[in-house]
Amino acid sequence: MLNQNIKILRKQNGYTQETFAQELNVVRQTVSKWEKGYSVPDAVMLEKIAELFDVPVGALLGDTTQEQAEKPDLRQISEQLSILNNQFAKELARKKKIRKIALIVIVVVVLVIPALFFLCLLSLRMQGGSYEIDPGTNAIVYCHLDEALDDAVFAAILDAHPTSESSGECTTESHLVFGKAESGSDVTVYLREDYSHFGFVNGFFTDVGGGSTPVVLAFKKNDDGYQLISRETAQDGADYVPSIKRLFPTRYAKLVLSDLPQEAVDQLWDNQAEQAQAYLRSIGRDATVCRYGEIKIGFLSDYNWITSETQSKISGMAMEYDTTVSNHERLEDGVRYVYQTAADEAKQCVAFTKFRFDTNKVVEFLAIDGKTGEVRDDVPAPASAKYHQGRLA
Repeated sequence: MLNQNIKILRKQNGYTQETFAQELNVVRQTVSKWEKGYSVPDAVMLEKIAELFDVPVGALLGDTTQEQAEKPDLRQISEQLSILNNQFAKELARKKKIRKIALIVIVVVVLVIPALFFLCLLSLRMQGGSYEIDPGTNAIVYCHLDEALDDAVFAAILDAHPTSESSGECTTESHLVFGKAESGSDVTVYLREDYSHFGFVNGFFTDVGGGSTPVVLAFKKNDDGYQLISRETAQDGADYVPSIKRLFPTRYAKLVLSDLPQEAVDQLWDNQAEQAQAYLRSIGRDATVCRYGEIKIGFLSDYNWITSETQSKISGMAMEYDTTVSNHERLEDGVRYVYQTAADEAKQCVAFTKFRFDTNKVVEFLAIDGKTGEVRDDVPAPASAKYHQGRLA
């Protein structure tokens, strides 16, 4: 398999995951995901890896029929990578199911013997505290995790925030570990998780949802790595500070409740932006990755012929369309559609148009009168629509 071939050749060539990632100008987590089978490199990156290892692309893919001197076919390679991606996704889903079953069993055991659990807490070894700067990456580091544990944290965060048709098409995560505690095979990690659901808005790939939460993750270490046992998050609202003080040891709670250095905030975003770029490469899409706030967005209130009554009616219609003057994309049963909200000044109406991204064919249309908020039956649906490419603010 591709993931095993990359790992074997990396070690044979004397690279660690960190040095290999530096050669390819990616972060170590990207290499780890390739070797774990969570994702695959795109065709261009695969050629770069093959050149670095001085092997044909076919050797990485496990294709023994490709001649050494044969020029790789990017289309065929992309098709093979797509197949591998689907296989890895199915295998990951199977492992998630097994982990959930194991989690239920472990939780039951823990509840039966709570006294032993509290005795273990007495022997916890605490690590972490003030931050340092990693000399290799200039990254903010409060507490170092070994590679396997860091991968387990990565997977736990993604599992907790899956995407859906309405929440975007790609979930990214980054985390800042404040400290950890170990007792035998039990490991507790205290961290801040940042996650984003990325989607297309006005042609930009941006964070359409997400959040940042203090989290405590408990793992059990075994021969296969780390198994997630429990996940606890800080409460919202008035309970936020009390819940942090309850979940986090005092010295970590102080870090959580204080402002992060700007370098750390930037680092968290940069990690997610890189994951978003990797997703774009995997689907063969060229787009600018940016924060939602950086996009120039129009509002219905910008047009004096659209009354506040009309705006209120539109807000109450609970449609899939955005109430801003913009377009966003959604994948529905494997088909990419564009939901567009436009202000048609010539017809004095707000036009809602759903059309296919690949053909521009309109499949749904609704016109609302800008003054009255009533449906305009006299405005016909167009046969096709034009994608609105936005601009940054």
